[in-house]
Amino acid sequence: MKPLGTPEDASERLAEAALAQAFAALPGLRGGVAHYEVAVPGLASPSYHGVESTTYRVADAQGAEASLFLKVSEPCAAALLDPAAAFRAARGIAALGLAPEPLHVAADQGAILFRCLGPDWRPATLDTLQRPEGMATVIAAFRRIGAGEAFGRPWSVFEAIRDLRALLGPGADSLPPDAWFLFDWAEAIEAALAAAGTDRRPAHADPHASNLLFGPGGALRLVDFDMACDTDPHYQLGAFLNEACTFETPMRAGIEMAEGTFRPEVFNRARAYAAADDLHWGLRALAMDRLSPRRALEFRKYAAWRFLRCRMLVGRPGFEETLRAL
Repeated sequence: MKPLGTPEDASERLAEAALAQAFAALPGLRGGVAHYEVAVPGLASPSYHGVESTTYRVADAQGAEASLFLKVSEPCAAALLDPAAAFRAARGIAALGLAPEPLHVAADQGAILFRCLGPDWRPATLDTLQRPEGMATVIAAFRRIGAGEAFGRPWSVFEAIRDLRALLGPGADSLPPDAWFLFDWAEAIEAALAAAGTDRRPAHADPHASNLLFGPGGALRLVDFDMACDTDPHYQLGAFLNEACTFETPMRAGIEMAEGTFRPEVFNRARAYAAADDLHWGLRALAMDRLSPRRALEFRKYAAWRFLRCRMLVGRPGFEETLRAL
């Protein structure tokens, strides 16, 4: 860890400014900060982790070990992020015992300070998520969040796709040659869901395995609240099952856990939303490839994977028929 006062780059300057503001605002932390260090180096491929923000472990003056966790948004991603909204959602989810305690938001620095969970908490693996008890724990957490008060940030994956398309522009050389095909399917999925009717509930909405931390006794804590919003709960379910399951049999089990019984129309909704989610994250990675100064991150590689999975989903025999059965 390094002491305050010697920032080496723009991110560390933002981090130190945010920490100074937080320690001045929070009476329990006024002893000052001793040291901080990068918590999770950014990695775009094979997982999309720590690329729209930089995270730091922070040790206050009372202890030699990190007791705080600071997340600082990348300035280049400002158009994609809303730290104030993320902080509000984090507070709501933490009140349910499902997230580390958020302590302070420094809006000018795009930073949020949390209590640190500690070394006993580990990101989920696909093996963990595919076990019935792991999958059930995550789905139960989503249900509890969805039963709570709205976060006040309505969001649609289809609106996000349109925004990212506009940001990239029609002539973006990073788009795959069949982008028109994927966009057409996204419009078809949106139309089918609109015709069938959708719900809107509060959701964490970013169920990547790295955002699902398991700890002692199989307890779960969610992290990274940039995507937290009010949206269709079947979107979150579809994105999660797409992340956790390679084959349809465990997906069907996940639907049963979420609904109490297996419902084919919910399975079809989840698969449709999964395709839209893949397209969204592929486009988002391409946007970061354009915006981010961190050229060593393999944004295009990650985007290619998400486009491939989207292509595989919408290209399955009978996919159009499933849209008629939402």
